[in-house]
Amino acid sequence: MGAAGLAVAGTAAGTAAASTRSPARRTAGTLAVDTLPDPAPVDLKQGGGKTYHSSPGDTPSFYVSDFDGLKNALEQAGDGDIIRVRDDAQIDMTGAENTLSIASGVILSGGRGNNGSLGGLIYTTRDRNPQADVPLPMFQTRGDRVRFTGLRIQGPRLANYWDPEGNVGDPADHEEYKHYLIGGIHFLGDNCRVDNCQMYGFTHAAISVGARNYPVSARVDHSSIHNNPMEHFGYGVNLYNGESVIEWNYFDYNRHSIAGFGYESNGYTARYNLVGPHPISHAFDMHGLSQNNGSGEVAGGTINIHHNTFQFTHDVHPDTRPQEAVAIRGIPADRCDINENWFYHDSKPVEVNKQGNAYRQENEKWMHMWASGNHFGRGEPAAGIGHPR
Repeated sequence: MGAAGLAVAGTAAGTAAASTRSPARRTAGTLAVDTLPDPAPVDLKQGGGKTYHSSPGDTPSFYVSDFDGLKNALEQAGDGDIIRVRDDAQIDMTGAENTLSIASGVILSGGRGNNGSLGGLIYTTRDRNPQADVPLPMFQTRGDRVRFTGLRIQGPRLANYWDPEGNVGDPADHEEYKHYLIGGIHFLGDNCRVDNCQMYGFTHAAISVGARNYPVSARVDHSSIHNNPMEHFGYGVNLYNGESVIEWNYFDYNRHSIAGFGYESNGYTARYNLVGPHPISHAFDMHGLSQNNGSGEVAGGTINIHHNTFQFTHDVHPDTRPQEAVAIRGIPADRCDINENWFYHDSKPVEVNKQGNAYRQENEKWMHMWASGNHFGRGEPAAGIGHPR
């Protein structure tokens, strides 16, 4: 379950068609939609907010508070320009998803964490995708060094868990799911970044990186990424291709907080993240390429998972079975290292492919997998294990 989900999404390397309907115009300061509170702990670096002190610059080139202002600014902005979304902005992208281009080097910024600000809100209420099978992101960028910082970016489904097929089985075609693939940001340019953002409500993925012929890098850090809930999909960070760094984030209520597609050129470093107590499935993932219309046993290239804390041992999915924190669904072409993490699970895994352990590999024996220095159980570990405390 879930392997087919990423396989469907992984074929979408091009631009998804969006409706030409104009988005509803909202007045800044007028509540347009329901939102979710930020669940990230306010006193930790994980998740950003008031603890985050990295500014993209003090002299924005543009200030925007509505859709027309954002559209005009993006049409004019070039390398090095900062577009500042005002703290009281509520920008409705419904009907205009994936229609705005972002040039290389442009920074889209907000004030999240500054003097108590939640950050400007950019959202969509579209819950059905007009082009089934091809995920529809709010923003798809082909420019390099694009950055989103200090913003709230909200999708259409503010749920803890959602199954459009009603959890009635696992049909091979997943027909219903194909109509609900709505995403947040999809990077197809290199060296892009999301930091200090709250991202939630997406049925496909809050953030996607790369595609079949686009092995690009990205950094996702100091963000609160939660409530991306749909069965079979529901990714916090979805890594199609390339190598990325995922660090200092707070994750919760995602089906997979990090998902990998499985190419040999597909890998990631996940470090200093805090995963909350409400999983839907395993938190950190690497699919086997054979599960996504490929062949062989390869499951990614190089994966490095260290100094994270996983605050769960069971599943909030209706099956309520014990749930592993990390699942590598094949054999990494290079290696997977799982070191100095704090797992609330009771013990170190011994069996290679047993669900419910702290980590598992879908294989007959451990291959290209190494683990050391991890702590198991709810008791406080030694300093230097898990996320900094």
